[in-house]
Amino acid sequence: MDTPSSRAITLEKLYTLALDNGISFVSYRLPGNSEPVTMVQWLKNPAIINDIETLQLKSGFVFAPFDHNAGLPIRMIEPDLIVKGESFIRPEKVAHSQEQDATHKQEINVYSPNHNASKEEFISQVKQVQQIIAGHMIEKLVLSRINTEEKPDNFDPAMYFQALEKAYPDAFVFALYIPDTGLWFGASPEPLLLCNDGMVSTVSLAGTRTAQDIDLPWGEKEIDEQLIVTQYIDQILGKYNITNFDKMGPVSYTAGKVEHLKTTFSFPLKALQNNLAGFLQELHPTPSVCGLPKELSLHEIKKIEKHRREYYSGFLGPVNIDSDWNIYVNLRSMKTWDKVVEYFLGAGITKGSVAADEWEETINKMNTLKSIVESLKNN
Repeated sequence: MDTPSSRAITLEKLYTLALDNGISFVSYRLPGNSEPVTMVQWLKNPAIINDIETLQLKSGFVFAPFDHNAGLPIRMIEPDLIVKGESFIRPEKVAHSQEQDATHKQEINVYSPNHNASKEEFISQVKQVQQIIAGHMIEKLVLSRINTEEKPDNFDPAMYFQALEKAYPDAFVFALYIPDTGLWFGASPEPLLLCNDGMVSTVSLAGTRTAQDIDLPWGEKEIDEQLIVTQYIDQILGKYNITNFDKMGPVSYTAGKVEHLKTTFSFPLKALQNNLAGFLQELHPTPSVCGLPKELSLHEIKKIEKHRREYYSGFLGPVNIDSDWNIYVNLRSMKTWDKVVEYFLGAGITKGSVAADEWEETINKMNTLKSIVESLKNN
C-alpha cells in the first residue's frame, strides 16, 4: 500500500543513492496536487539546451538560469525512471541531437562561495536603482541578494522536500540535483507558462507584503509594481496578435508568510500556432524578476549585483509530459552544498520603494525556507 510513510522511505533511499553516486534527479509537486513526481536520469548527463525554442521538441524537466548567456546553460533532465508514489515507470526515450548533448564549458563554479550583500550594501544598491528610475531610464528593476548560512549536520534532503510540500500547498515545490548545478530546493508561487487541456496561461505576480497585513488595503508602490508586469504581458499578447484571452485580477495571493498581487491570463493554445517555446522565450525574464525595459534592466543588474544569480529567477518545470507544460519562475529557492545553505532573495524596486522596507521584504521571503531548515535540526 502506498502511504505517506512508505513514500518518504522510498524518497529518502532514492536521494541517498543519487547524491552518493552523482546521479541527476528532480522531485516536484504541482500546486494543489497531493502526489509528487520524481524523475531520475543516469544513462547520460542531462541535456544542454542552447536555445529556449529547442524545448518545443523536448520532453523532460527543464532547469534554466536567469541569464543563459552568463555562463550557465539550460539543462534538461530526460528521465530514465519516473517515480510516482511507489510506482516506477520507464518512459520511452527520444533520440537526442549531437548539439543538445554537447559538452558545455562551465564558466561559473557553482561550488564556490557567493557574495553576500550586507544590509548597508543592499540599501545602497536600492538607492542606486532609484536614481536610475528617477532619470526615467527604467520603470522597475528587481534586485536580488544571497544570504549564506551554515547547513545543519543532519540536514536531510528528502525530509526538507516533504516539509516544503506541507508549508506551501499552493506552490510549485521542487528538489533538484544535477552534479554541475548543485542541489536546489524551492517553492515557487509564480507560473510562467502553463499549457493544459488545450489552454495556455501565465500570470503577473508582483507586490509583496507580510501575510499579517492581509486585511489592509494594498499600497500604491505594490499596485504600481504589479501593474508593470501586467502591462508587459499585455504587450506580449499583442505582439502575438492574441486578443481572445481571459484576464482575471489583480487578486491577493498568499505564499508562505507573504502575500502578492496576482493577475491571470489564459487563452487557447491554437492562438500560438504551435510555438509555446517561442512564447516562453518572449516572456522570460518578466519584470517580476528582471525589470522594464528588459534589456536595459538586465544590463543594470549585471552592473549592480555582485553575486551570481545562477538558476535563481530562471525557470523550471516539466515540459511535454503527457502533452502538458508546467513552467514556473524559480523563486523562494535555495541551494545547498558542502556545509552551507544559500538563500536567494529578491525585491522589486520602483519609484515608490523605501530602501529599508525592501531589505525587510527579502527577509520575509526567506523566513519560511529558513524556518523549515531550523525545524529539521531537532529531528
